Amino acid sequence: AGVITVTIGTGAETARMPMDFYYRNSLYQTLYYPAEIGMVGNISTISIYNQFTTATLTNMPAKIWMGITTQPDLSANWIPSTDMTLVFDGTVNFPAGQNTITFPLQVPFAYTGGNLVVMFNRPMDTGYYSSLDHFKTDTSTNTNRARNMFSDSVTYDPAAPTGGTLTGIVPMTTLTMTPMTGDPVFM
Repeated sequence: AGVITVTIGTGAETARMPMDFYYRNSLYQTLYYPAEIGMVGNISTISIYNQFTTATLTNMPAKIWMGITTQPDLSANWIPSTDMTLVFDGTVNFPAGQNTITFPLQVPFAYTGGNLVVMFNRPMDTGYYSSLDHFKTDTSTNTNRARNMFSDSVTYDPAAPTGGTLTGIVPMTTLTMTPMTGDPVFM
């Protein structure tokens, strides 16, 4: 009771974001705005939607950080992971085909309003996979809303990322939330 799911985006497009398995290592960060989230509450899971053409990828390491910022976009630079909360650090299976990939947060994140910033990290791995392993995405009119970078040789430090490419590509995302106290507070 009291659990609310908020889905942002329609997934009308596909891209290798927020996690790029064609490269051995990737870092992606985006903002979700209050008008899209629509309420405040404790986030217990975050889900993204894959559309993979290769065989199921099992036990793939992943890290996710969340934070709140007043920055309207990421044009100035990345928001370092040290300014955020590590909410997921583990492994996940990515089945072939179209699937919902749910990350149960190890610590619920208290979203109290403002711009929610989320960073996804595919830590350096020994393997890489098909360039057609995509996620359902949408392209925002705000082309400075997200940052993305990927490499086979450079291990990215989420605490001090530099460079990367500004993009408006945002993964279709579902947040599972519960009210902080009593009834939901909708914005």
